[in-house]
Amino acid sequence: MTCRPSNAILALTLALMALPALAGSADDPLADSAAAIARGDGLSAEVAARRALAAGKPHAAVDAYLGEAALLQKDYDDARQWLAPGVFDAASAQRGFYALGRLELHQGNDAAAATDFDRALQAGPPDARLWVDIGRMRYVAGEQHLAADALNRALAINPAEPRALTLQTDLIRDSIGFEAALPWFERAVKIAPNDLSLLGEYAATLADVGRYSDMLRVARFMVKTDKTDPRAYFLQAVLAARAGDDELARRLLWHTKGEYDDTPAGLLLEGVLEFRDGSAELAVDKFDELAKRQPDNEIAARLLARALLADGDASDVVARFADMVARPEASPYLLTLVARAYEQLDRRDLAAPLLDRAAVASDTGVKPLQLSQDGALALYRGAGDNSLDAALAMPLLRQMLSQGRGPDAMVYAKRLHSKYPNSSDVEVLVGDTALLGGDPADALRAYASAAQVRWTASLAKRIAAADVRLGQDGAAAAELQAYLAQHPNAREICALLGRAAASEGDWARAAMLLGHAAELPGGDNDPQALAQLAEAELHAGDGARALATARRAYALQRTSPKATAVLAAALRADGQRPNGAEILLAKARSMGVEPALALR
Repeated sequence: MTCRPSNAILALTLALMALPALAGSADDPLADSAAAIARGDGLSAEVAARRALAAGKPHAAVDAYLGEAALLQKDYDDARQWLAPGVFDAASAQRGFYALGRLELHQGNDAAAATDFDRALQAGPPDARLWVDIGRMRYVAGEQHLAADALNRALAINPAEPRALTLQTDLIRDSIGFEAALPWFERAVKIAPNDLSLLGEYAATLADVGRYSDMLRVARFMVKTDKTDPRAYFLQAVLAARAGDDELARRLLWHTKGEYDDTPAGLLLEGVLEFRDGSAELAVDKFDELAKRQPDNEIAARLLARALLADGDASDVVARFADMVARPEASPYLLTLVARAYEQLDRRDLAAPLLDRAAVASDTGVKPLQLSQDGALALYRGAGDNSLDAALAMPLLRQMLSQGRGPDAMVYAKRLHSKYPNSSDVEVLVGDTALLGGDPADALRAYASAAQVRWTASLAKRIAAADVRLGQDGAAAAELQAYLAQHPNAREICALLGRAAASEGDWARAAMLLGHAAELPGGDNDPQALAQLAEAELHAGDGARALATARRAYALQRTSPKATAVLAAALRADGQRPNGAEILLAKARSMGVEPALALR
């Protein structure tokens, strides 16, 4: 067997490091290895484990330690060599099967990981970290309720276990909200002040609630604790990019050593930086990969379409997104992007209908998710099979909903829920089926159960929609307000509440909420929301600000009746541009809109 130069050097280093111990150390090398593993030092753990072998310990007693040491060094082939046979003595069996389960989980073998975790549970005493990893595995698999149960077991074993505290704060953040999670993070950090995983989640949550200076403080502490930790640099890079300092963002991203290059968050950040740097072609590469990873993520689709347009590839925009904008729930922004692509291709006949739809479209309705390409492929591979395999069942139910097959969808949803009773994702689909089938009370029960473990902006909107259909408008408003209180950067929810305040004539509150929504990412490119903000500002008596906002909305979408009407009203209120106001008044009226404000 040949040995790569890097491996040869490592083997020599390990041999040399082991010599003093072999010369007369009376310590316990396996205890040393376990201690090194506990502090995350894979190399020292391997050195100590090899000392145990050299001292005559059998492989059955040592392989678990060698496997864990290899895992810490991210040498997964070596880890599998030691762990896959599963031949461990009684003292190391739990450690070995636990490590093997983590290896399988890392390499995407979820079923094998679950089996190994079960064997680890049976091989030793209750272990809090083991239950934490079981909880995370269940959460990723969509069994969110079982994940919460695993967390409770971990905390019962060791209430101060840092990984359990991290998972607890994650679940609180998902089920209650960012603000509610912060006190739990603060308590956890007091217990484990140097746990980088916990600190990273804490910093990210601080950013989610807009506490950027506090996030920066935590991230810098992480760097002091471990200058090689990539997450601390990545969080700072995101903050720098948000502040517009792209050069600093790139320098910080370089310090991550490529750790985030293959992640959705990394692809998004790098794509934005390339786009703002004028490298549209490179941005397309990043956003294209992001869209492939997350086919149901419309933000990724919008970014890709915008980058393709900037790169002069209008035909590709049409090829990729024509089917998406043909759907009734297509967003105004994507409709506009595809329309611009048609204009670049000199097909104004096809662009005009899309611009007309964009001018009156709304993102506020509750609709079933359309099939992604992956979902369509799952149906194709299923070849009509009506099984309840998750890969086929989810897209099949979505297809039924989008086709208006309510009764069939209800029957299928109940069968799906029976098979996956612990999945909040399935509960949301069950709720959608009930809501679209005319049973908002049943929908509300399914949504409420899902929200116990995963409360998202989309789910909050669904709960509010069910409340409205039950005639409980107050409960609907309370749901959205509660969500915004926990997630202050939730732009869609903020805008919804702003529109509701405007409809009630509470213009000061409407201006405040819509103004905050406009300041959040994506808010300054939403012509409908900006037009609504300008209207609220005008009603609230801030004419100068209203005029500036209305101009921005109109520049974004000149075919929007709302934007046209509000700009006409703002110009009339300004009193200095009567001719422009009259022209826009006539245009607004030709669109069937009467800007009442302008007539006062």
